[in-house]
Amino acid sequence: MYDKIQEYLRQHYSLRWISKKLSINYRTLKKYTNMSREEYESYIGNIGNKPFSLESYKAFVVKRLGLFPETSSAQMHDWLKEEYPDFPLITPRTVYNFVMKIRQDYGIAKVCPNERQYGPIPDAEPGEYAQVDFGQKKLRTGTGGWKKVYFMAMLLCHSRYKFICFRDKPFNSQAAVMAHEKSFEYFHGVPQKIIYDQDAVFLYDENIGDYIMTTVFDSYVKGCVFKPIFCRPADPESKGKVENVVKYVKQNFLQNRQFTTVDDLNEEGLKWLQRTGNAMVHNTTCKIPFEEWKEECRHLLPYIPITVSEEKKGYKVIKNNTVRYKSNTYSVPPGTYVNEESRVLLSEENGALIIADMEDVFITRHVIPAGKGNLTINKNHRRDRSSSIDQIRETVESLFINKDEINVFLNKIKETYPRYMRDQLATVLDCFDIYGAEACQQALTLCNMNRFKSANDFKALASTFGRNSFHERKDVLPVKPLGDESARMMANIEPNRSCIDDYQTIFTAN
Repeated sequence: MYDKIQEYLRQHYSLRWISKKLSINYRTLKKYTNMSREEYESYIGNIGNKPFSLESYKAFVVKRLGLFPETSSAQMHDWLKEEYPDFPLITPRTVYNFVMKIRQDYGIAKVCPNERQYGPIPDAEPGEYAQVDFGQKKLRTGTGGWKKVYFMAMLLCHSRYKFICFRDKPFNSQAAVMAHEKSFEYFHGVPQKIIYDQDAVFLYDENIGDYIMTTVFDSYVKGCVFKPIFCRPADPESKGKVENVVKYVKQNFLQNRQFTTVDDLNEEGLKWLQRTGNAMVHNTTCKIPFEEWKEECRHLLPYIPITVSEEKKGYKVIKNNTVRYKSNTYSVPPGTYVNEESRVLLSEENGALIIADMEDVFITRHVIPAGKGNLTINKNHRRDRSSSIDQIRETVESLFINKDEINVFLNKIKETYPRYMRDQLATVLDCFDIYGAEACQQALTLCNMNRFKSANDFKALASTFGRNSFHERKDVLPVKPLGDESARMMANIEPNRSCIDDYQTIFTAN
C-alpha cells in the first residue's frame, strides 16, 4: 500500500485521484503521505495492539460471560451502565467489538443452553414420504417490466425426484389441489405421506396438533390415499429437502429467465426437470434422481385421477356493499353483502367493470375510472332513507290529536338530531305502545312548553304519566306474595310515591 502511494505520487497524481484509485479515505491517505516507510511500518504494526477503551472493565465482562455465555453485547452494555454509574457514553458497536474480543481471547462461545441440537435422520423408505413447499420470484418481461410468478414444488424424499408447477397468481386451496394432481401424474403414483408447512392454503387453524384444514383441501384429502403431515410452527427444518428445491429452482431455473406466459413457463420447467433438475447427480445422495425414481415409483400408491375444476375467482364484498378492484372501489346494490363469505365475479369489457354473482348472473356495470383510489357509486345503489323516515313520521303524527303540536316537536328533533331522526321517531312510537295515547299527549304538551328537543325527554315524561295512571286504576290485581313470612312482609311494603302535581308546578314555574 505504501509503495503504491509513493509510486503514484512520483507520477504526479493528485491525492483525490489516488484516494479513489486505492479506495482510501482522503484524510487517511494524507496522513500516510507524511510518514516515512519506517513510520508507516511501525504504525501498521501497532494497529492490532491498540488498547481498547473498555480495557478497565475487562474483569467484569469476563466474569459475566463466564456465568452467562449466552449474553448479548446489548445486554452487556446495559449491565456495564448499571454496575458503573460513571460508565462513559460510547456506541453499542464499541461494546460489541470488545465483547467479541473477550469471547475470542477466553474461548467463550455464545451458545444458549437450550439451543436445539440436530442429529442425522435415516433415509426415507421408497414411496414413504414427499414434501411440499411454495416459492415466488420476479421475472423480467419482454417489455422491460417485471412479473411475479408463483410455484409449488413437490419432492419424493427417497429419490429426490421433483416436480414444479407455476402460476401468475398466488396459490389458493383449489390451485394447490390441481398442482397435487399434476404432481401425482408426473410421479406415476402417490406417496404414503406428504409433509407441509402450516400454510393458509391448507390450514385454517392449529392448536397443539389439532388441525383444521380448508374446506377444499379437506375434501380433497378425504378422497385421496396419502396422509398429510403438518410441521410444527416456525420449524422449516422438518422439510429441509424441499426448501432446498425451492432455492434450486430460483437460483438455477428462474434466474435471468424472461417471462412470456404461464403455459410457456410450465413447459420450460418440465424440460428443465428432464435435463437438469432430475437428471444431474444429487449433491447429497450422489445419485441421479431420475434413476432412483425408476425404482421408487414401484413403491408409490396407485394414482387415480380426480377431476378438479378451476375455481372461479371471487372478489370479497365489503360490509358497506362495495368491492375493491385494482386499487379502486365500486358500489354494488344493497343486500349484496350477506356475510363475510359474500363474493362476486369481476370482469373487464370495453373499459367497463362487469360485476356478477358467483353463478355469473349480471349485477351491475361501472365505468373504470383513470388512476387509483377512486370510489365509484351508482346512484341506484344508495339507500333511499328519506321516504322511509317520512312514512314513520306520518305514522307518528297520525297518533296525536293536535297535528300542529306534534309537528313543532318533530321539527325541533329534526333540527337537533338530523342523523338520528329514525331512532328518535322509533322512541316516540315505543312510548305509545308502552304508556298509551293519553300519557304521550300530556308528555308532548310539556315538551313543547319547556322547549324540550329530544325523544328521551318525551319518554321520561310519558313514563311518569303512564305510571301515575297505572296506579290510579282500580282493576289492578294485587301481587300474591310468595315465600316465608319475611318475604310476605317485604311484599306488603309500599314505596313512597311522587305526585305529578309537583312536577307540573315546576314546569309551570319555568
